[in-house]
Amino acid sequence: MLVVAAVGIASDLWLRAAPKVNPPATAGEWKLSAPAECGAMAPADVRSWRGIAGARRICRAEYAGSPPMRLTLIEMPGDPGATAFDAFQKWGPARQGAECFFRGRYFGVVEAAGAEPAALRRYLDALDHALPGRPGLNTW
Repeated sequence: MLVVAAVGIASDLWLRAAPKVNPPATAGEWKLSAPAECGAMAPADVRSWRGIAGARRICRAEYAGSPPMRLTLIEMPGDPGATAFDAFQKWGPARQGAECFFRGRYFGVVEAAGAEPAALRRYLDALDHALPGRPGLNTW
């Protein structure tokens, strides 16, 4: 029992010590239009999203490009019921002008008012290659 507790604590410490992923400065043809805002408190319009109550860190970034994109990148703790996959499932399939994804312990939503699904997919592909690590965003 003591060994299980020690492994759990070490795992949590490792996750907290792992480098944070920030929204990239560029994603393909899209460029940050202002520095990303990151913190533990969710913006007002994000607080109602299901599955993110345990979020450790939330970043919001605006990108200039055609069309302009808004990225919300949420670091989840990975505890049962508080994972990026859980948030992804609770968000559900793409909504008009928005699409969600998860990768590792990160859940994200890309929004572009009035954007065609193809534009969202182009941005997501560019973002996947701009984020650190091996590409592999999971989307609907």
